[in-house]
Amino acid sequence: MRRLLPLLLPLLALAQAPYRVEGSAVYRGTFLLGAWEGRNPTARGEVLWDGKERAGGRVCVEQGAWDSGNAERDEKARKILKAEEYPLACLYPERAYREGEAFGVEGVLEMVGKRRPVRIVGSLLEGNPVRFRGSFRTRFSDWGLERPSFFFLQVDDPLEVRLEATLR
Repeated sequence: MRRLLPLLLPLLALAQAPYRVEGSAVYRGTFLLGAWEGRNPTARGEVLWDGKERAGGRVCVEQGAWDSGNAERDEKARKILKAEEYPLACLYPERAYREGEAFGVEGVLEMVGKRRPVRIVGSLLEGNPVRFRGSFRTRFSDWGLERPSFFFLQVDDPLEVRLEATLR
């Protein structure tokens, strides 16, 4: 048992703080004539955090649930995201840390059958429940996705994604 203890301690430390996560994601798209947002209230999962840096777990959103207030735009988004083939986009946190007032999460984002590293920076409001707000930028081109067009104008490649979550 003494030989196993050094191997088990990191796992036990990580397992000390499992949190059930519920929340939403918001993307902001822009093009020459303006901008719009789409909201997805389906963020669900569980994260583990040792209170220092080590993190784990999975939080997913349903790709078919994006709502921008425009049915045609939302249908186009579902097609671009291949929501029928890849119904979930999931974040796998690997590291969570404080930097002064900021709180960061690093991990892997998986969607449309691809996995890419992601760094989310925001704030963590501790209490009961714990609340997290953060954001990151990504690009259609990072995922090999077609950029949509509106009024014959192509949407800008970068998108801002904001996350809000309650952890219990």
